[in-house]
Amino acid sequence: MNLAIESVSNDSYHLLVLEGDIDTKTAPELFEALNQLELASIGDLRIDMNSVGFMSSAGLRALLFAKQKMSNLNRLILIGANNEIIEVITKTGLSDAVMLVTSHDEI
Repeated sequence: MNLAIESVSNDSYHLLVLEGDIDTKTAPELFEALNQLELASIGDLRIDMNSVGFMSSAGLRALLFAKQKMSNLNRLILIGANNEIIEVITKTGLSDAVMLVTSHDEI
C-alpha cells in the first residue's frame, strides 16, 4: 500500500495527515516530508494517523528523527493512532517523547 501525505502549515503548528501503511517501502516518503519541514523552528508537529493501518520500525525511526530535530519546547503529537501502533510506541518508550491523542479536539 502507498502512503499519502498531506502537509498543512499553521502559525503555531504544522500538520501532516497520513493515509496508508508506514513500512520499509513507504517510510522514506515520510522522512522526505519531515526533512522538508523546519523541524527546529516549527511550533508543534501534529501527525494525523487516523488512516494509518500499520507502522513498522521504519516508521518509528521517522518519528524519532522528527522529535530529535525539534525544539524541546515543542510537542510531537500523534492523532488517532490505532491500538497496535499505540502499543508499539508505548513498549519502545517513544510515548515519553510524543503526545498521543485520539482526536484534534484533545489538543
